[in-house]
Amino acid sequence: YLDSVRLQIKDVDYYKGFTVNEHTTILETYNYFKNNLITGAPVVDSNKKLKGIVTSKDITRILIENEDDYISTSYDNILKVLKGKEILKFDEEINGEVLVASNKKDVILENYKFVPDTILIVGGRFGVINHALQNKVKLLILVSDYNLESEQMLLARQNKINVISTSFNSLKAARKVMLSDYVKNLMSYKHFCRFNENFDFYDFIKEANKLGHNNYPVVDNHDNCLGLIRVTDQNKKYKKEVILVDHNEEEQSVYGLNEASVIEVVDHHNISKLSTSAPISFRTMAVGCTNTIIYLMYQEQNVKIPYDIAGLMLSGILSDTLSLTSATTTELDKKTVKELSELINIDYNSYYKEMLKAGTSIDGLTKLEVLTQDYKQYQAEDKKYAVAQTITLDIDSIIKNKQDFLNLMEDRKTRYGLDFMIFMITDVIKNGSYLLYTTGCEDMLEEVFRLENVKQGIFVDAMTSRKKQVIPYLDLYLK
Repeated sequence: YLDSVRLQIKDVDYYKGFTVNEHTTILETYNYFKNNLITGAPVVDSNKKLKGIVTSKDITRILIENEDDYISTSYDNILKVLKGKEILKFDEEINGEVLVASNKKDVILENYKFVPDTILIVGGRFGVINHALQNKVKLLILVSDYNLESEQMLLARQNKINVISTSFNSLKAARKVMLSDYVKNLMSYKHFCRFNENFDFYDFIKEANKLGHNNYPVVDNHDNCLGLIRVTDQNKKYKKEVILVDHNEEEQSVYGLNEASVIEVVDHHNISKLSTSAPISFRTMAVGCTNTIIYLMYQEQNVKIPYDIAGLMLSGILSDTLSLTSATTTELDKKTVKELSELINIDYNSYYKEMLKAGTSIDGLTKLEVLTQDYKQYQAEDKKYAVAQTITLDIDSIIKNKQDFLNLMEDRKTRYGLDFMIFMITDVIKNGSYLLYTTGCEDMLEEVFRLENVKQGIFVDAMTSRKKQVIPYLDLYLK
C-alpha cells in the first residue's frame, strides 16, 4: 500500500556510497574530499553502520588549532602517510604522544621523558635513539632515510619496538604523522543529524535549513549508511511515475501527486482539471466500471487474463454496477461480465450475492471507518465538498447512530475546510440511498434533487450512483 508519491531523498542524486571508514587516516579523508569536491562525509564502521560525520572544518581545526600531540591509529596508517619503509613491526595499533628529537642530546635526555607509549621522530642521533630503545618507546620514526646500527636493531627487536624509516625530514614527518590519526577521532557529535532515504526531500530541505549545516548522512531503516546529501547541491530528481486508475482528480489521488509525473490515466469518471507537463495517454470511457476498459486493453494487447485477475476484474464491475443494475451500466459492461464469468466458469449472480453479503458487512468497523471507506472530495468553482458512500445491508445500525455520524461529518468538514459533506447509505435491496449531511444543506438538496421536506436520513429512491446521480448535479448547482 503506497500512501504517498512525494519526492523522497532516495529519488534524488545524492552522493550514494560516499562514506569514510572510521579507521581511515585524516590525510586520506582530506584527499577524498578534494578529489570528489565535497566538504564532508559520513564515518562508518566495517559493517557500514553510521558512527558520525567529519567535515573539512574538522580537519582544518586539527591542522591549525590542535595542540594535542597524541594520536591513535595503526602502524600501517603511519607507514602509508609517511611513505615510509617498514623496519620492525610488532603492533597493529599505535597509540601515543608524538615527540620530535630536534634539540641537543643533553637537552632531550634532560627534558624529554620517554615512556612506553612515546612515538619518537628522530634522525641520526645515536645517543637519543639508544635512550629511546632502552626506555621501550612505542614507535621510532627515523627521518631522512636513517637506518639503525646493528646493535640498535638487536635492541629494538629484544624490546619489541616498532620502527619506520621515511625520506621526510623531521619537520615534514612531524606534520604528516598527525594526519595518520584515525578519522573517527575527529568525528562531529554536536548537531549530528542523519536522514532516512525514505524521508520526504522537500521536508529534508526545510529541516536542514533550520539546522544550518550542509552535509548530512543518508541511512536506511537499519541505520546502514548509504551516502551523503548536501543542501547546496542542485540534485537531479527522479519523480515517481504514476498511472491514475479509476480516478483523475488530484484531490482523490495519493498524497504528493504534484511531486510525481502522471504518465497515463485509465478512468470512467468525468474529466477533472488535471494538468501534466507532457503529453500522456488518457483513456476514458462512459462505462460502469474502469475494469471494463482494462478488459478491452487486455483484448487489444492479446494478453491472456490470469484466473485471479479475471476474478478481481469481475468483482470490480459487479460492485461498481450493483450487479449490472446501476444507472451507470452499459451494454459493454454486460458483455464484459458475461465473458469474464465464462472465463473463470462462475455464475456471477450467485457470486454477487455472496460478495455483497461479505462486502457490505460493517461488523467490527468503527463509525469513522464506515464513513470514510469510500470517501471522495470534490472542487466546484470556489466550493470544496465531500461525498462518502457505503453500500450495506445493515442500514438500521447506521440510521440509529446517525447523530454520531453527523458529529464525525461536522468534524471532518471543519478539519478539511469543506463547505459541506454528504453521506450516502445505499440500500441495494430497496435500490436507493439514505442521506446524511452537514448543517445547512436542506435547501440545496431540495433544489438539486427535487426533494421535499428534506431531513436527516431521508431516503431517495433509485439513487445508487454517486458518480452519475449525485456529483454532476451538485457541480451544476454550485457553478
